[in-house]
Amino acid sequence: MDREANYVHHGWSAAAAATVSPWVVSRIGATDLHNAEGTWITKRTLAQRLKVQIVREDLTPAPEFKAAIEEALRQPTTFEKFRAVDRALNRWGDVVPLVSIVDYSGQQRINIVIGSDDRPNQELEMGSSLTPTDTEANFNQLPAMHTYNSLICLSTSRTACIARNGAESCAGWEDGRWIAMDATEWRPIRISAVTPTFTLLSDSLQEQLSELSTKKLSYFPPLTISPIRFLCTIYDDTNNASKTISAVKIHGTDYIVCLSLTYRDGVSSTSRDSGKGGFRHSPFTLVNGEYIIEMLTCSDGEWMRGVQFVTSTGRCSAIYGLLEGAPVISRRKGGILAGFSINTKKHPTWDYLVVGVRGIWRHDVIQSIPKENDMYSDYFGAQRQHGTAFNDCALIGNSNSMYISNIEIRAGAGIDGIQFTYGDASNGQHDKLKSPHHGGFGGISYQFGLGDGEHIISVSGKCDEIYLTQICFGTNL
Repeated sequence: MDREANYVHHGWSAAAAATVSPWVVSRIGATDLHNAEGTWITKRTLAQRLKVQIVREDLTPAPEFKAAIEEALRQPTTFEKFRAVDRALNRWGDVVPLVSIVDYSGQQRINIVIGSDDRPNQELEMGSSLTPTDTEANFNQLPAMHTYNSLICLSTSRTACIARNGAESCAGWEDGRWIAMDATEWRPIRISAVTPTFTLLSDSLQEQLSELSTKKLSYFPPLTISPIRFLCTIYDDTNNASKTISAVKIHGTDYIVCLSLTYRDGVSSTSRDSGKGGFRHSPFTLVNGEYIIEMLTCSDGEWMRGVQFVTSTGRCSAIYGLLEGAPVISRRKGGILAGFSINTKKHPTWDYLVVGVRGIWRHDVIQSIPKENDMYSDYFGAQRQHGTAFNDCALIGNSNSMYISNIEIRAGAGIDGIQFTYGDASNGQHDKLKSPHHGGFGGISYQFGLGDGEHIISVSGKCDEIYLTQICFGTNL
């Protein structure tokens, strides 16, 4: 059963079920539950015995709830603020909590759920109800019936979800006894609207919560607003950014035709995949607890040529396409990838191709990102001709114990090739590990070995339009 059908099944109106705040959306997305497909139908038989009207201004937050939110907003980091607010809402509820407002002879008290919207008064109905919910296809297979107040008849369905509310001492709904139940057996049977719990707080606290919610997502590279020109399109995953990515799908060759995401609840991101030619690569799949924390892209100035992903476990995807042009490294401190904002343009031969991609980064999932304080230099090198790209992050991963111990450079008139040797101090043995050789084997081999405690702290060089002609490394010694 999907979420809204489940709420309607328990007596919520469609408007009440659709009342979601940014905090509720995050909590729904965190469940990673699949919504069942198809049209759902709910049939309700109600015995209404009481209506309750409430004025929202008469409601005040419990002091403990107010204190929990104030304490959450005092946390030192954005992640800790989000986590503390989520704990408070998990304790007190995303909508107005249960309150005791009906008393009979000073002895029994009936707890009911109340809600409010922009109207001065809000009704909640109490009594008894019998509710079956199922898919439209399954309902059509049931025997024809004029009413749905018979448990015996409804029990013939093997798939329907049936809820009986109130009249708990009487199973024989079809004989009419449920109409005259004692008031102690009345239950809430219809909730026409709800209000988020935080709307009971002061304006100041609501403003602080609203400001915090805007920090949940960020765009990098920065989102700029530019005209959508003829034969250009934009696809954006912001609506899905509260979900958790399970896989990235890539279609392309030396150009990126399409990028799309699959989330853990089964939802796929919206994208256009009409480009001709190319290859649909196997999805880059993430395991539970693994997130994309870095994205490396390259563009030739008009079309996106290549992309690579790095995860929180230190794993790197393949380089899809070509890393041609100046590489752009996209990441956000404390952020995991939650979606894409993609620009595409019609190619004269291959239909629509990706022009550029921005990451949508989410900041309320994990407290710290591995190696988030690492710094990247600006790109320098040839501007007109590009060689084979490489990325040694796949070799280093999340290690904090690996270090460069030697660099081999092959050079003649220009820089032909480069290879790094790493030391690993994690086991005290300082094991050596060589990266693959990058580039050609022409020219003379030059070795630059580093001593104990010596580290490279700067890189400089010269280049022309075609080659890197000089490179120089500076150390801390």
